[in-house]
Amino acid sequence: MALSPINRMFMTSAWLESILYGINCVLFGTCIYILFVRKRKAHWITLVSCIFHISIATAHNILSLICSLQAFTNPAIISASNGSSLYLLRHTTLFFTSGTLHLLNVFGLNLLLIWRLYVVWQSYWVLIVMLVLEAAQIATSITGWVLLFQSSPVFSHRAHDFVDAGLSFDLVVAIAVTSGISYRLWRAGQRVSILTGGRNAYKAAIYTIIESGAIYTSSIIVVSGLLVSGSLAGAVAANVNVQIATLTPLLLVVRLGLGLTHGESKQPEILSAAGPFFVRPVEDNITEEISTRTTDSDVVDSSSRPTRESIQSCHDSCVKKNVKVS
Repeated sequence: MALSPINRMFMTSAWLESILYGINCVLFGTCIYILFVRKRKAHWITLVSCIFHISIATAHNILSLICSLQAFTNPAIISASNGSSLYLLRHTTLFFTSGTLHLLNVFGLNLLLIWRLYVVWQSYWVLIVMLVLEAAQIATSITGWVLLFQSSPVFSHRAHDFVDAGLSFDLVVAIAVTSGISYRLWRAGQRVSILTGGRNAYKAAIYTIIESGAIYTSSIIVVSGLLVSGSLAGAVAANVNVQIATLTPLLLVVRLGLGLTHGESKQPEILSAAGPFFVRPVEDNITEEISTRTTDSDVVDSSSRPTRESIQSCHDSCVKKNVKVS
């Protein structure tokens, strides 16, 4: 018996979600290794966010498995005509809980991104604007989610409008945060480029932040496109989006913590740009860091000169001895 389109889409999304969840488990273990074993400097919010997102991802993956078992193995469901498809589209307790976990994961990720933006900019105006956008996103998403469970078709139509508005605000927040952090780091690198030979000291971090942000932004665009087009795949794709929302912060910590950034130079110490803290504006930090490195290199070079001369003298004496013996 051929599977209905709804069943096929749900099974595909559950399969993709399981794969992404396995990747998230590996990334979470790597984050714990970076923060505790390698003892990279990071703010406590970074650890809390990692635990929060992996917990949401785990719970949602378990609920997807339970929903699959109910839809495809429960005799009372599969005995009815198109019973599995009707069950997957029904607003059950599992459906409500899974959607709530998805909203919590998105809210947590956006608040984490806004905090990182504030850490880099150190501006209350930037923080206020982003929090207003996030408040609009939370309000529209929750309103749409509540209206979705109303039986009236009018409420159902309004629910989709609010959901679309929530996704739009979510997209604006993601793009604004990624662009804001990247621009701030680029401007800081430009101001001190004369000390680095014309090279932007934060170039690797900029590329890494843009690449990580593009993953989640792309998922929002895909889900939004499916929902706007009226496809049922949009609701199913939200299951995968939960894991992508978890993958984004974990991947950023792993890449910066292990120095797996874009470019040839590895800079594991730049983990502080991923979520940790800046006690002063980023331009002051990077200027002080470059000046410290320059001073240290000068000391090393000056202290290494006698050693090189002694090595050269030893080499000359050994050559003379060999000549006399021969």
